[in-house]
Amino acid sequence: MTDAQGRTAWIWTDTDHLARDFTLVRLAGDNSWGQVFQLSSSFENEPLTRYPYRIGLHQRWGELLVDLGYTTAQGNTAYVSDAMPAASLNLYTSSDSGFELDCFPELNAVNLELVRRDLDAARAQIAAMRCADTRAGKVALAAVLLGAGQPDWARRTLADASAPAWIERLSPLDDATLAERYTLHKLLGMPGEALADAVELQRRQARNAATRPDPDYANSIAYYLADFPDYLAQAEAQARRSIRTAGLRPYNGATLGWILVQRGDSAGGLALLRRGYADWPREEEMVADYGLALWNDGQQALARRIWDQAEAQCVWGRRLYDALRAVDYPHPLFHPSDSEPVRAYQRRCAKPPPQIRDKRHLRGAAA
Repeated sequence: MTDAQGRTAWIWTDTDHLARDFTLVRLAGDNSWGQVFQLSSSFENEPLTRYPYRIGLHQRWGELLVDLGYTTAQGNTAYVSDAMPAASLNLYTSSDSGFELDCFPELNAVNLELVRRDLDAARAQIAAMRCADTRAGKVALAAVLLGAGQPDWARRTLADASAPAWIERLSPLDDATLAERYTLHKLLGMPGEALADAVELQRRQARNAATRPDPDYANSIAYYLADFPDYLAQAEAQARRSIRTAGLRPYNGATLGWILVQRGDSAGGLALLRRGYADWPREEEMVADYGLALWNDGQQALARRIWDQAEAQCVWGRRLYDALRAVDYPHPLFHPSDSEPVRAYQRRCAKPPPQIRDKRHLRGAAA
């Protein structure tokens, strides 16, 4: 099926693939910002039915699991939309590395009850779960609960997936599960717990003698903690640690600049943000933070010029959305989704944006 603009979206791999491999076809949904994916066999072009998948929605502090399950008889996933225009979605299937199938049926059963808003049935499913007996299983369950709109329940489950430091040393989580717990702590607004996870992830990187940390958890947690006034000292310490270990780069220099602005050093912070923006003028968090820092410093005209340029260059993302909403900037995407300003912006910005060269920055993203 073509999408709303009449385009197909076959995506082929550049290596040999088996019949169980697939391509994705985007289908037109009933909302301009939503997406449905159809999974098809690469060779037979037949729908892949009952195929396990997960869908993640990009948030400022990581990717939120918004759906999981099995495709329909037509090979379709669930329909996913979000209140933020042009939100970024990722689809994962069992062919992706890190896709854990062992607990998938149990997590899917819980998710189905949560979608139906039958919390008693969901509790019964969780009580019968074998995977929830492990800390890694509890982390996976917390991700499902959060994505289904149950943050308090997710926090309690995530607390059960944590243990005193001496137990964590004797029976540590694997790196991937710890990184997932770190992301969930950030998404749930738990700065102390997120900081503890980030410090442990950094310790493991140092043990492996990485010359330049990738991902840069010091920078990631520093940028996150900058949103919490009580943690600004720790945020600055982590940003400076990133600069010591990875060198001064646009992403960590801008993070330190943003933190200094929050701590009252506007001149020093703006100098660092200006330098980062000069190197990465199309990185949406850089554009948002530098513009907001200028705006709050009384330089609204310059902030508007920066945001006007970003709009002309089709720079967009979750952080920029929040920043522009905060100051009532009249972005085209803030019009109704079926309006001409939105359609004109979509036509102009249909081409993929330029790629950021250095992927180690991990400012707001998950590992």
